[in-house]
Amino acid sequence: MTTDYSKKMNKIGTIKRKRVKLSSQELVKIYNLESGENLPIVIEPSGEKLNLISWANNNRELIEKHLLKQGGILFRNFQLNSIPEFEKFLQSTFGKLLEYSYRSTPRTQVNNQIYTSTEYPPEASIPLHNEMAYSNSWPMKICFYCVQAATEGGMTPIANSRKVFERINPKIREVFQNKKVMYIRNYGNGLDLPWQNVFQTNDKSEVEKYCEQAEIKLEWIGKNSLRTYQICQAVAA
Repeated sequence: MTTDYSKKMNKIGTIKRKRVKLSSQELVKIYNLESGENLPIVIEPSGEKLNLISWANNNRELIEKHLLKQGGILFRNFQLNSIPEFEKFLQSTFGKLLEYSYRSTPRTQVNNQIYTSTEYPPEASIPLHNEMAYSNSWPMKICFYCVQAATEGGMTPIANSRKVFERINPKIREVFQNKKVMYIRNYGNGLDLPWQNVFQTNDKSEVEKYCEQAEIKLEWIGKNSLRTYQICQAVAA
């Protein structure tokens, strides 16, 4: 071995590895769940052990862009291992969460502003709908956390309501836009939820206060039955 060769080998041995820093967008792959369908778009880690909370904090603009364009995002195979972590992700990415008030379906509060999607039995079918369309106020986003994934298939339908709206006859759309919709609710008696559940109180005066603020007309029937009337928008602009 020559002296020059030894010097070259020593020099090579002292070279340090350079860290390659990937951009946060390069850490994920983005694709359509179904070929030819834009809803939902899937965002999935390119490698392993990517924390969704940390990644989302650095990519709020990207998330909002895809939500606006596609209408829904499926975050798949990220590190998000509990309901409290799910809630933290929502708060850090989208801000303050809403209470589920003026209820229309039985739900269990599992953690602060996180609720079960429904308590109806699994054999019951819930048709496609827009969340809280029966109210004058509604959440701008709704998010689901999958605790246990189905082994195959799945029973959560989603659709682009904008496209559904476009397929309605323009004359029919115009009638609903101009006249709006009146919702009449009869609480309890085996039809709707009990009013105590809907308004989360046993105090009739609290119910009356809520209805006045929400522009809901109410009618007490007998000692403990309630009927309400509310005119709401048919189209969310």
